[in-house]
Amino acid sequence: MTGGDLVAETLEAAGVDTVFGIASVHNLPIYDAIARLGGIRPVMVRHEQSAVYMADGYARASGRLGVAITSTGPGAANTMGAMAEAYWANSPVLQIAGNVESPYLGKRRGFLHEAKDQLAMLSTVTKWAGQPKSTADIPAVLAEAIQQALSGRRRPVAVDLCIDFQYFEADVPIPSVAPLPPPTPGPQDVWRAADLLAGARRPVIWAGGGALASGAGPEVLALARALGAGVLTTLTGRGVIPEDDPLCLGYFPTDAAVQELVASGDVLLAIGTRFQGFNTQAYRMRLPPKIVHVDIDSDEFNLNYPAAATVHGDAKAALQEIIAVLDGRAGAEDGWRERSQEARRRSRANQRAVLGPHEGLLEALREGLPHDAIVVKDSTISAYTWGNRLLEVYEPKASLHAASMAIGPGLPLALGAAVAHPRRPVALITGDGGFLLAIGELSTAAQYGLRVLVMVFNDGGYGVLRRYQDTLFGGRQIAVDMAPIDFAQVARGMGVPGRRVSSLGDFAGAVQWGLAQPGPALLDIDLNRIGPMAVPYRVASPPSFTIGPRG
Repeated sequence: MTGGDLVAETLEAAGVDTVFGIASVHNLPIYDAIARLGGIRPVMVRHEQSAVYMADGYARASGRLGVAITSTGPGAANTMGAMAEAYWANSPVLQIAGNVESPYLGKRRGFLHEAKDQLAMLSTVTKWAGQPKSTADIPAVLAEAIQQALSGRRRPVAVDLCIDFQYFEADVPIPSVAPLPPPTPGPQDVWRAADLLAGARRPVIWAGGGALASGAGPEVLALARALGAGVLTTLTGRGVIPEDDPLCLGYFPTDAAVQELVASGDVLLAIGTRFQGFNTQAYRMRLPPKIVHVDIDSDEFNLNYPAAATVHGDAKAALQEIIAVLDGRAGAEDGWRERSQEARRRSRANQRAVLGPHEGLLEALREGLPHDAIVVKDSTISAYTWGNRLLEVYEPKASLHAASMAIGPGLPLALGAAVAHPRRPVALITGDGGFLLAIGELSTAAQYGLRVLVMVFNDGGYGVLRRYQDTLFGGRQIAVDMAPIDFAQVARGMGVPGRRVSSLGDFAGAVQWGLAQPGPALLDIDLNRIGPMAVPYRVASPPSFTIGPRG
């Protein structure tokens, strides 16, 4: 078999059925093998960065490995932002990047598409990166990469593959690929955690992306009900339990009502979360005095907050053991469950109070979307103020967002999710600024008939940065306004039905129109015509320093 055959056969053996990418002179043998073997569907994108974003969206929505195939040099360099996004999101993504002929590798001779130490570049944004030294090495290196991506804390990996090795032939077996078994929680750690929870009178649960990735939703919900504990989630952990459950506090870590509840708790059960700076207001958030931390990555223990007990293992298995040891011994003090439910009500009321007419956008969208819809949020004010918080999520893996807080991942993430779930509607909340970074992928959506409702919340520029300039720079605005664009007309030019929305009253009908399309559709929503929020979007001062003259 050629090296290209070995790549395709190894991917098929690992259960891969879809790859995203752009064909190039440095990966054509792989594409030729995929075409001849026929077991893998190639999705052709318009930019290498989008290939990785789509593989990421596919992985997050499905829980399976997402695969991107790219070229060398500039093609591989184009993916760096997307690989960093997958790393932030703990997403199992494999990038197979072509490289120059092996005799010229690292010689700095200016060979076609040569990059300075491409493997090292890929290593900066991956959990693991490898480079076959011959055609015969390809299956083993690919298998190692896939195993690394799917084992422990899932993260992106890369294989750097010289083009001559893709053409050469070798007779080697195709290995079977399986994730490494997760660490087994220590019995003493489980008993210590269970004892602390059994004695909790004011328990709180904080569930993150690790709880979601492990499928631990049923266990989280069972513990919440047994303990009488409210469940706070990280943004990545949204959907771990249905957000219409009375005990689901949701993603409101910076809300005063939720912070008051958490600070008054006596035991916090943290599951698959690392207490990121944004969620904890740069680690100033007051947490209960006793923390039980469950995580598959032991490096996260005691990193940001000290733990009274740690359980190292897969979240689902660890919680099952804790539940078994608890054996019904737990129970909150009288009134604590009701306090959690009141914090839930107040946090949502606090957030709704600032929305003004934008609350109508939220209500119409949630009413119009089917229960199982996948919602993707780019980094934009509509996502920050209500999409990431108030737009309820009812199922696991149904809420995707830009984990790195970059602008631009939204459209390709949504398209990857649509490839993973072609029968489920996918809705994208994006701003006009972020949308322009990947607007070419509308052509990809049209080509493959991907069922994505693209909602461009258009305020004519970078709204978040306007607010920073208003707040921190005396209202002096520069480099934040864009020339007007008719996105509906642009979409139609790419083969995607488009419609402009100029009033709140038109929005609900436009959503129904878009969801009724057999493939993609775009709504260009004029936020300036709909009107401002009741309270302007607040931006926080940078947490690492004090603004103003030095004393």
